[in-house]
This record gives sequence, C-alpha cells and structure tokens, in this order.
Amino acid sequence: MPAPDPADQPRRTAYLPPRAAKARKLILRSQLGRGWIVASVVFGLVILAAGGLYLARAGRPGPPWVRVAALEALPAGAVTEAPGASRTARQALAGQVVVVDRRGGELRAFLAAPGPCPVAAAGAGFARPCTGERWDADGTPAAGKTAPPLRRRPAVLARGDLYVLPG
Repeated sequence: MPAPDPADQPRRTAYLPPRAAKARKLILRSQLGRGWIVASVVFGLVILAAGGLYLARAGRPGPPWVRVAALEALPAGAVTEAPGASRTARQALAGQVVVVDRRGGELRAFLAAPGPCPVAAAGAGFARPCTGERWDADGTPAAGKTAPPLRRRPAVLARGDLYVLPG
C-alpha cells in the first residue's frame, strides 16, 4: 500500500504543540477572517442595547407589580388608603384599595374592599370609622367584628413610587 501523499491531507488550521498541551493553548496557523470581527461587534452591540434598556427601566419592577402612588402622596408615620393609579392597575387590583401603613419606620401594604370612608390608623391596628370595622396590626378583624380581613401584599419603593404585587 503506498504511503499517503502529504498534499492530499487536509491542511490543519490549528494545532496543539507538546509544550502547550499542559496549558491547553491552541495555536492558530491562519487569520480568523472578517466574520469573526463582525460577529464580535454584533454581540457587543447586543450587550450594549440590553444594558441600555435595563438602565432605562431604572429598577422599576415590571408586571405583575402594579404602581399604586408616588411616595409624596403617602405621608410618613400615617396610614393612607390609595386607589390604583391607572385603569390597568385598578383591573389588576380587582376593585380593591391599597392601605399603606408607614408607621414605625417600615412600609406595609394591605388590600381591602372599598368602603364609604377610608381605612385609618387605630392604635397599632386599623379601622374604618364610618362602618365600625376594625382590624389588628396584621390585618385580621378585631374580636367580635365581621369585617373581611386586610390581605398583606408585598410592596417595594422604586424611583419614588410605591409598587404592590397583587394576588
């Protein structure tokens, strides 16, 4: 059988010399070409565009979080009832109002059924004075009351706005 002709062998574009085997370095014998340069530029632009979109959102949570109100509309150290800020927010909140408690240096949000008057602070808990409904600090109806419970929901502040996770 005749020996293969070296001219018939495919030309290697890369090889692994014995000294580089330990470091796993691949030695290239030819230039990569324009395709590699174009691909790296395209991937770089995609990464820049994604970063720009992320920064443009500026940390605001997306759906299903709902914007309730600006922080200036919710005084510190008080209980405030806030309706949904937009039509889609009211749909997401299913006709409920958000009771925001900013007492004690923390922010808590509860969902409640709308009533003839707003929910207000009553000691450590809440009350709707015109109907006589009362709740404890965690939103459970006070003893002897038949009011529906206030449902605590996750809340987050982002760029001066309050967002609530309905559910």
